Amino acid sequence: MNRILVVATTEFLALVKTKAFIIGLLMMPVMVGASIAFQVFAAKHVDKDDHAFAVIDHTGVLFEPLSRAAADHNAKSGPDNARTGPSFTPSAIDPGDRSADDIKLALSERVRHKELFAFVEIPGTVLDLDAPKSATIEYYTETPSYTALPDWMETVLNHEIATRRFAKASVDQSLVTKLTRTTSVSTLGLVERNTNGTIREAKEVNPIETFVLPFGLMYLLFLALMSSAPPLLNAVIEEKMSKISEVLLAAVSPFQLMMGKLIGVAAVATLLALVYVGGGVYAAFSTGHWEFIRVPLLGWFVVYLLCATLMFGSVFVAIGAACTDLKDAQSMMQPAMLVLLLPLFIAPVILKDPNSTIAVVVSLVPTATPFIMLLRLAMTPAPPIWQVGLSLVLTIGATMFLVWAASKIFRVGLLMQGKAPNLREMWRWVWA
Repeated sequence: MNRILVVATTEFLALVKTKAFIIGLLMMPVMVGASIAFQVFAAKHVDKDDHAFAVIDHTGVLFEPLSRAAADHNAKSGPDNARTGPSFTPSAIDPGDRSADDIKLALSERVRHKELFAFVEIPGTVLDLDAPKSATIEYYTETPSYTALPDWMETVLNHEIATRRFAKASVDQSLVTKLTRTTSVSTLGLVERNTNGTIREAKEVNPIETFVLPFGLMYLLFLALMSSAPPLLNAVIEEKMSKISEVLLAAVSPFQLMMGKLIGVAAVATLLALVYVGGGVYAAFSTGHWEFIRVPLLGWFVVYLLCATLMFGSVFVAIGAACTDLKDAQSMMQPAMLVLLLPLFIAPVILKDPNSTIAVVVSLVPTATPFIMLLRLAMTPAPPIWQVGLSLVLTIGATMFLVWAASKIFRVGLLMQGKAPNLREMWRWVWA
């Protein structure tokens, strides 16, 4: 055990004293700060362009209210020298004796030559009370990704069309406005009873608590794991190619060497994560959001981080010991990276329904448990205790098996030279 700790301490100090570790430690706050700065910059530099568009109005009555709405919109955006939003400039198109196809072709050429941003065709049947579903307003543009103009136009035209339909049906518009007035929905938690018997009102749900905290913890675990476990592969290959491993094996056994490396890397991942978590706790204290600090959740975070680091670290150690160059290692590393990234792809589904069947099943898969179960523990309602216990047992069991299997591969592959083995040969090493 002493030799394992010596190797672990050496690996830990060798990693934390490098420039790469310092850069990695500062990378996340720098990225978060840069993201916030970019959002502030983007908010101050919104779309301020002029968007001229043509209108083919077959109803003969909708262009005028659309033009007035555009003038009001432009006035709210401010003058040209201090505009806070885009400017919309409609122009009416008189079809004359031209066919519809000729008109749309001519307008399309104007859009291509940047004379217009888009054009819209309003069918004459949209004002009918029994208008068919085929009577849709058609919007033509070379930039379909820009949605501000069509969204604004849809809102304005639908309001005007509805007003004229009500007027045609002799319905009082003011009464319709009162009857169709919308009411907002606020999401609350559940009402609880205090220890003294009084009723405690439900609190309004905070999006930071329901989304940012669960996903942030899972992403932090992933970041700490990626910053520590994959470099093990390169380190093992370098020691193997430079014959350093042969010297080390004269003083320690292969299992002691591997476990020392894994423990050292797990300590680095834990240190990295605790620094970030400490920053988050300090921010919560500073802003007065005490409710975001959950000590049991932080404990589960550390447990799952250690399991994930040992689990995937042992896989990378085994691949590094079995390969003789980085080219072979990269091809074998792809399946492991796919398994590692899979929980991130499934996380959006879990966030929508943390107690669904797929959430329960995936959270019990040992390679995904550290990420998905941590995500579910940070959400409301929390998973049943039996699922948490079962996932922990399965994860610890899978971690012990992978560490044992990696030690068998490490013992054989570390001194082996030549062609890299395939997965079948490595599996035979495990059971040899």
